[in-house]
Amino acid sequence: MKRIELFYSPVCPFCPHARELLEKYKADNPGFEYTEVDTYTEEGIKRGMSLEVMAVPCLVVEDEIKLSGWPFTVDDVTKAIE
Repeated sequence: MKRIELFYSPVCPFCPHARELLEKYKADNPGFEYTEVDTYTEEGIKRGMSLEVMAVPCLVVEDEIKLSGWPFTVDDVTKAIE
């Protein structure tokens, strides 16, 4: 299974939409798993800096930024994780 991470910020107005989209994607795609990374935590900051995440929401697959910023769609997620 691929390592998939969603970087988000608690003050980002678009991040809740990305989180909802991924939860819907997860419900429709059994076996899909992802980890949320809060960029307001020390651990999240370090992880984001190591990958050069510059915007949220940001979808990272196997340590590669695939989607950055909003909006993105279910189709975009599907393509990003293939």
